[in-house]
Amino acid sequence: MDNKKLVQQLNNKDEKALMVLVERYSAYVSTVVRNIAGSVLSDSDIEEITADVFICLWKSSEKLRAKTLRSYIAAIARNLSVDRLRALHFTVEIDEIELGDGSNLEVETERRMLADELNRIVGEMEPRSRELLLRYYYYYQKTPQIAAEMQMSEASCRTALHRARKKLKKKLIERGYGNEI
Repeated sequence: MDNKKLVQQLNNKDEKALMVLVERYSAYVSTVVRNIAGSVLSDSDIEEITADVFICLWKSSEKLRAKTLRSYIAAIARNLSVDRLRALHFTVEIDEIELGDGSNLEVETERRMLADELNRIVGEMEPRSRELLLRYYYYYQKTPQIAAEMQMSEASCRTALHRARKKLKKKLIERGYGNEI
């Protein structure tokens, strides 16, 4: 069954379609989660996040499009993994926070502006460079996996990734972000 038909069935809340998607994409989701979590999360945590991905997919099925199914699933997996990693960090009581001169707000604002600019620049790049950067930095894939999935040698993958980073850096410097990078 093709993705278009699966998405249509999932939009109609067909549980069989969800089961097909679980069977088809669970190994992929688990790999995305493992790439992000590294050795921090246990196998049971990774399995739990993988299951949660499909629960989120079910709940948000009306947003699905066949062309973006794989990337949508990967984005859910990435977000849930990052959320779980963030939850592992200790919390600080509100009365322990020292209010300073607002420099943290400035730093956070500058970081978000840089992130927005990065998104714009990557969006303007040629598709191959964009895909390489997204796979490596957003989905946390290793170069051997990227090379295999994009049907290229590992050496050419590393070279293309290096060139894409160089282009990205050049564009950032042109747009006034030379000191932050």
